[in-house]
Amino acid sequence: MPPPTPSARGHSQHLCRTAALCTLLALAGCAEDEKPAQVPPRVAFVEPLERVDRGPETLRFPGVVESVTTTQLAFQVPGRVERILVDEGAHVEKGQPLAELDDTDYQLQLREAEARLRQLEADLTRKRALLAEGILAPAAVEPLQANVVAARVARDSAQRNIKHSTLEASFDGVVARRLVEPDMVVATGSPVLELQNNQHIEVTVDLPETAALSIPLNETLQAEGELVIADLTLPLEYKEHSTQPREGSRTYSLTLQGEPPTDYNLLPGMAMRVRLQRPATSRSDAPQRFRLPLNAVQTAPNGSHYLWLAVDGHAQRHDLQLERIEDDHAVVSGELNNDMLVVVAGGSKLSEDQPIKAERRK
Repeated sequence: MPPPTPSARGHSQHLCRTAALCTLLALAGCAEDEKPAQVPPRVAFVEPLERVDRGPETLRFPGVVESVTTTQLAFQVPGRVERILVDEGAHVEKGQPLAELDDTDYQLQLREAEARLRQLEADLTRKRALLAEGILAPAAVEPLQANVVAARVARDSAQRNIKHSTLEASFDGVVARRLVEPDMVVATGSPVLELQNNQHIEVTVDLPETAALSIPLNETLQAEGELVIADLTLPLEYKEHSTQPREGSRTYSLTLQGEPPTDYNLLPGMAMRVRLQRPATSRSDAPQRFRLPLNAVQTAPNGSHYLWLAVDGHAQRHDLQLERIEDDHAVVSGELNNDMLVVVAGGSKLSEDQPIKAERRK
């Protein structure tokens, strides 16, 4: 076969270059086809913040009935119990005799003290007469005067012991328990009867910081309690509150009191629903509060709360203060305003500055 001519070799090289170019273009087209498609923005349902009215507002908290006053009564002197004058469950009045000791020994002590006092007073009278006549010196009378004072103290002490041999009610109430029986010998301070004050009931409530800050913690507080297990509602009044938070929480104890109902036995530990009246906010610097769906509130690992805002097509995290929960809504405060659009669904799947497509719920 004859060798190719120069024109034939040039034509062959041109065909090779053309084939190589086509191959490169094809590879480039494949590379462009393999580029990942751009992820569309996540659809986020949003709602505007709803400002909470600054007028009067009713706050609701769980409460517990507490024992009002239960006191163990005791004699202030030792002795043998002679009589118990009341039964368990009996209603008693302040100052009413409840029990008596055998006061025989104290009566003897009183007679002895009175006899000695009379003798010393008689001696003092005679010696004062001799002192006035100049027969005795003042130094002879002064010790006798001191003995008279001591005898009077002994007489008063004996009278006091007789009085304390009768145990009296320290307040109006009900005899809850008898702790001794007649003929038992008791020491000073040994409990004899347990007396319960039934004039008032007390209900304790744990107040969060926001509530403690905004309600009047004084006699002007308006409160009402509702027994959980019965159809019973009664007005409550402020009694006292703690100024230190409970250990491990940021709540403050509020104690309310009220008149016990006549047709129910309210016992310690019973649950109540307590309604507190928060007055209208008149301060211009008071924090603004907003109401939004509970699903919009997110909780951080450290226990703080936040929400997601739709800002220029992106998700933006915003911290807030959760004040309370009302059914399926939350009342929050913080650096918020009515112009903000809050993500109310799917917030747990968002991240900071993530593209979103904000849509209103129909």
